[in-house]
Amino acid sequence: MIFIDANYQQAAQYFALEEYLCMNKRFSDGVFMLWQTRPTVMLGNFQNSFSEIILSQIKADQIDLVRRNTGGGTIYTDEGSLQYSFIVKSASEMIDFKTYMDKIIVALHALGVDVDYNSRNDLALAGKKISGNAQCNKGEYTIHHGSLLYNMDFTKMTKYLNPPKYKIASKGIKSVRDRTGNIQAFLSEQWPIALFRQKLLAEILSDAYQLYALTSADQLAIEQLAQDKFRSWEWTFGKNPPFSMIKAQKFPAGYLEIALNIQKGRIQNCAFRGDFFSYGELDQLEQALVNQPFTYEAVERVLAKQKASQLFYQISNEEILACLFA
Repeated sequence: MIFIDANYQQAAQYFALEEYLCMNKRFSDGVFMLWQTRPTVMLGNFQNSFSEIILSQIKADQIDLVRRNTGGGTIYTDEGSLQYSFIVKSASEMIDFKTYMDKIIVALHALGVDVDYNSRNDLALAGKKISGNAQCNKGEYTIHHGSLLYNMDFTKMTKYLNPPKYKIASKGIKSVRDRTGNIQAFLSEQWPIALFRQKLLAEILSDAYQLYALTSADQLAIEQLAQDKFRSWEWTFGKNPPFSMIKAQKFPAGYLEIALNIQKGRIQNCAFRGDFFSYGELDQLEQALVNQPFTYEAVERVLAKQKASQLFYQISNEEILACLFA
């Protein structure tokens, strides 16, 4: 395994680094990173920026806002949390959370943190969520990353996030704050986060790793990608065009919202939004639906031809059709 200690402060730089490793650097060995950012709100790839966050407060407090390549929900991170990334060359196009989350569980158990699975992509400690995970394919590589809440300021999380009512209702709780916790609160020794990071790294890497230092050429390319894509308005907000029709449904695998412009019975624009996970980008599927008649049969044909069931993680073509036409 290769370990990269980039020491960036912005999530945009780390997301650019992840993509750079997949599309440009392309190591044959897997890469692991354990990183922190300044206060940041991170959007899932397929989410509507305006409905998931309290933008006025984010701007007022000068909080970073960035959209990641992976699906899933919106999160808040700060210096009291850790993020980890696995970049692995993979022959599979299927999403596989367990392979990577198991490594984190084993390391946390070694540190006396009795963590376990809470859902498809969450880890919990004494019933409190302490980690969320997300994954996608980029080129020939899998990007898997997750968060670890250590001593995060939860008052900030509730200040900037606007979780959908369906998500709160489905958990049977009053708020996102009620279901999250900090790892430090469950430790017998109250380690500072720097020491916790050091101990966690020792468990995950052991002695079987190579340290890779980013070259000046690497850093220039990463910064350019961060600027051109992850800090851009088009990437953060441009995925939210206006639509005349929105269909939505909550499935076990995630919330799916399909936004459409329909004119004279034909689809003019289409966008899939939500906290679901996808094996890759959905642009080709969305474009294939443009100019198609808005009928069950026409949409069914496109979904089959585009192999939509292989794109969406645990959401079938039949469920997509039910969301649109039921």
